[in-house]
Amino acid sequence: MHLDNRKKIMICIAPALLIVFSLANPAAAYIEISDFFSDFTSSDVTIVSGENLQGRAVFELFFSGSLVESHEVPFNARAGEPVYKVILWETKPQHDYYTAKLSLYDEGKLLVSKTYPVSYGTVALPSFHVVDFSPTNTGVQLLLRPFNPSAVDIKIELLDNNDVVYSKTREDVSLVTSAEIRMLWPFLLVNNERYTVRAKIYTHRLYASPLINTYTAFFIANRDVEILPDDVEVDDYGASVTIRGRSQVPFDGSILVITKNRATNETRTYTAKLEEILVSGKEDTAGIVWRDLAPGTYDVVILAVDHENVALDRYETVFRIPEETGAAETPGTKSTPGFAALVSMIIILAASRRLKGA
Repeated sequence: MHLDNRKKIMICIAPALLIVFSLANPAAAYIEISDFFSDFTSSDVTIVSGENLQGRAVFELFFSGSLVESHEVPFNARAGEPVYKVILWETKPQHDYYTAKLSLYDEGKLLVSKTYPVSYGTVALPSFHVVDFSPTNTGVQLLLRPFNPSAVDIKIELLDNNDVVYSKTREDVSLVTSAEIRMLWPFLLVNNERYTVRAKIYTHRLYASPLINTYTAFFIANRDVEILPDDVEVDDYGASVTIRGRSQVPFDGSILVITKNRATNETRTYTAKLEEILVSGKEDTAGIVWRDLAPGTYDVVILAVDHENVALDRYETVFRIPEETGAAETPGTKSTPGFAALVSMIIILAASRRLKGA
C-alpha cells in the first residue's frame, strides 16, 4: 500500500481510537475537582462529573507529611451537575502551616486528588474580629469589628451533616466601623434538630486573591412563642390573649388560663385552641369566657402550651369580679353581654394588629 494512503487511513482511525480509549477509562476524563478550599476550621469541595457517579471524597489534613485528621464523605454526582460537600476539622491547630488534601474514589480506585495550603495564626489573620456569631431559631447574627478598614463578602451556610441546605451571600460589606449582619431563615426548621451554621468570609485584597476565613456555630431548633403583655386583656367577663411566634419551628398550640380565688383557693382551668399555626413574627389571638366564677379577687396564670402540653411562655396577672348590686340578674342575662364584650374586644385587637402590619 502506498505510504500516503497509509497516512490517510491512520488520520481517519486516530479520532476513533481516542474515543475508544476515553470510553475505556471514563473516570480520568469525566471527574473534576473544580474548587477546593480549606482553612483550619473547615474545608469544602465542588465536584463536577461528566456522568452519574457514586463515590467517596476523602478530606485529609497533613503536617510535615504526617496525617493529622481524615474525613470520608460519600457523594452522588449526576452528569453535569456540581456536587458541593463541607467538613469541619476537629483537631486544634498546633503549627502555622498545614496541607489539606482532597481525594476522590470510585469503588476503591483513586480518580483524582488535589491539595490546598492551610495557614493558621498570624499568617492567616484577617483585618477584623468576630465579636458575635449567633445562630438561632429565627436566623443568624454576625457582628464584625475591623482592625483596619476593608471590604468583605460574607457567605452564610446552613449545614445538614456535610450538605448545604441553605446559602446566602452579602457582597462588598464595608468594614470601616463595626458591621452587623442579620439573616432570617426563609424555611421551616425541625424541632430538636441540631443545626450547624458556617460563615465563609472573603476579605478583598488589591493585588492578591481574597483572604478566606471560616467560622462555625451550632444551635438546636425549638418551638418558641411569646405572650404579648400589651395585648393581654383580663376582666370579669373573660380573657383575651395574643401570642407571637419566635421560631421557624411551627407552633400548633393553645392558651391555658388558670384562675385561683384568693379567698377560697378554688382553682379553675380554661383552654382555648389557637386557630393559626405560628412561626417567626406571626400572631394569633384566643379568647376565653369565664363560667360560674363567683365574685372575688383572682390570681391568673396564662400559659402558651404546645400540642405536647409543654409550656413555652408564661404570664401572670390579677383581676376582680365585683359583687353584684341592684336587682339580681339571671345567669343568661349576665353571660350574654359578657360574651359580646369579649368578642368585640378580640375583633378590635385583631383589627389593630392588621393595621400595625399594614
